Amino acid sequence: MMLLLAGVALLGYAVRGDVRPLLERWLSEESDWFAPAAFPYKRLTYLYDMGVVDADGDGRLDLYTSNHNYRQVLLLADGQGGFRDVLSEWGLDQDPRLPATEQHRDAPELDRPGLYLFWQGDVLHLVMHETQGWAPLRGRLKFYNQVEVVANEGFDLQKKSHTPPGSGIPVTEITLATRAPGHLRLYPHTRGTSIQVTLDAPWASRHFYVGARKYPVDAAAAYDWKDPGVHAEGSLGCRWCNTLELGIRDRHALAWADYDGDGRMDVFVNRGALGGNLRKFPQEVRQRIGDELLLRDRTGQFVDRARELGIEKKDCSGRHARWVDHDRDGRLDLFINCQDRGKVAGGYPKQFYRQGSDGRLSDVAAAVGLDLPKHQLVDMVWFDVDADGWIDLLTHEDTGFYVYYNRQGHFERAFQGRGPFHRADESGLTGETSDYWQFDGKLSVADFDADGDLDAFMASKKGSVLLLNEAGRFRIVSPQQVGLPRESVAAVWVDYDNDGRVDLHAVPQGMYRNTGQGRFERTNMLRELDHKYQAAIVNWFDRDNDGRLDPILALQDNATLWRWWERPFKSADVKGNDDRFDWKIASLRNIGKAGHWLQLDLVGAPGNPQAIGAHVTVTTPAGRQAAQVGAHEGAYSSQGYYRLHFGLGTQAHADVLIRWPDGLSQKIEHVVADRHLRLRHPGQ
Repeated sequence: MMLLLAGVALLGYAVRGDVRPLLERWLSEESDWFAPAAFPYKRLTYLYDMGVVDADGDGRLDLYTSNHNYRQVLLLADGQGGFRDVLSEWGLDQDPRLPATEQHRDAPELDRPGLYLFWQGDVLHLVMHETQGWAPLRGRLKFYNQVEVVANEGFDLQKKSHTPPGSGIPVTEITLATRAPGHLRLYPHTRGTSIQVTLDAPWASRHFYVGARKYPVDAAAAYDWKDPGVHAEGSLGCRWCNTLELGIRDRHALAWADYDGDGRMDVFVNRGALGGNLRKFPQEVRQRIGDELLLRDRTGQFVDRARELGIEKKDCSGRHARWVDHDRDGRLDLFINCQDRGKVAGGYPKQFYRQGSDGRLSDVAAAVGLDLPKHQLVDMVWFDVDADGWIDLLTHEDTGFYVYYNRQGHFERAFQGRGPFHRADESGLTGETSDYWQFDGKLSVADFDADGDLDAFMASKKGSVLLLNEAGRFRIVSPQQVGLPRESVAAVWVDYDNDGRVDLHAVPQGMYRNTGQGRFERTNMLRELDHKYQAAIVNWFDRDNDGRLDPILALQDNATLWRWWERPFKSADVKGNDDRFDWKIASLRNIGKAGHWLQLDLVGAPGNPQAIGAHVTVTTPAGRQAAQVGAHEGAYSSQGYYRLHFGLGTQAHADVLIRWPDGLSQKIEHVVADRHLRLRHPGQ
């Protein structure tokens, strides 16, 4: 009994810091405003981004993720708050020929005889299951990197490595053979390069299953798996040889837009550059690795036309990606933030692809002043900072905040100020892209003070910053001066109660209500435990089209602060399942008694159907609010949330003034509230 009481006392002492946040949240008004909402996933592994988009153009907002080399999701909304994953149905797997072969946290169930090849975490598994009495299997696995044999049961192996001339990365070949069931576990140091798999067995084309969903290779029409009896010579001296290439793409940002103007949403996807080491690999590897410009065809499938239309990888370690019409020619251009890797020699110029009249893209970053090879962009937002009708670029860089003012298509850099913390101030952080820093320093933009221009909030674990837009320049303000938190893991602007005043949702502190007097008050709604999470991605969107914005959060544990009683149930093995890279999903529905509202989807001219860059001012007797299409993303590095939401409080009508991306102004008076409107460019 004494031991039990001592254990209870010890546990109580250990969790004492958790009690206050939980009590504050319980005592808040949260139960009047938010209720749990169903979501298909309780956790997602190795999340890179989560964002909102109307992917199928049905007026319901959908959700997407990117997950590095792990399987991502594309969740179509049903309008009632539910979602259905259509990633494979739409052909958006990282390898559409072999759906669901990306990395996965869990191993598949081995429920039929045959050969299984799958990722579990960072380990590649090859399993011969219930194949007693079958013909022997021989094979070869070719990797364009170093490979460790983690465990081997039942395979005869020979491993050879060599480094091609002019390359700093070895090529590893593993020759294997077995007559019985076996299990081979391999750890490639890099997962983003292709793996060539050659098998020699008469049964391999009919009993070979790949990935977490056990996709049968004989169903992959893209592969010419030969029938038994066909002789094929090769380095194995094959009789039944067949070869496939297994590849995953390390996807990062997704930038959605109807690029070709056919009424269907397309998407640009950038990827990493193998830890910045892509330039060290041989040409045969580099030519296989590129970003994707996926255009959706009439069948509903996506076709990659990136290289055909002029996009080149150029060793770019891709991070943020944004569509923008920077020169007001009516056609979307594409900006890609290539991040400095620090430990890898050489610069990483940003890429800015200008779209020509033929739809082709050419990189004009250097010509317009945005190649920035010596500047590390932590985050960025495109919007018209100085209200001159030309869209500018606000950046949070490792040395401070800058605006690149758009002077009729060419950009001039202007320093705006510094916050309490910048990465360049701490030795060793320049070029650091570990998860702890990757999600720190995000900008969120809104007209929180209702003066007609857009302000910004930068959330950081080392000190957040409020940037007040004053006649086209930003004044740096400590958030504490207006009642906002000094530091946060993440923060986004949102009018959760539709009172016409933009509030701030911060992680872990929760919701801060805008009082309308230039200050905020803490509500403790949506409060999280202090220091529990090292990263968060927060999106607010109207999941059920009822006029109230609903939150969905992705939260990543700070593994260095796992409690002693948590650690026995956690894994931190880089060569297997690793709980450090799990993200908890918190999905909620807004049920509060909110004010009137107005939602707008703008339909632009053919070259910019989403009207990206359009500036909208909504005016009521209670005041005015400003917003810009494409500037209010909850996603960390992606783009796709183009719907504008305005809370109107007690006002049942509003006047709407639109300045379209081409400079044309349009005013619509006495718009009835509580409606979702699609407004077309006057030239449409």
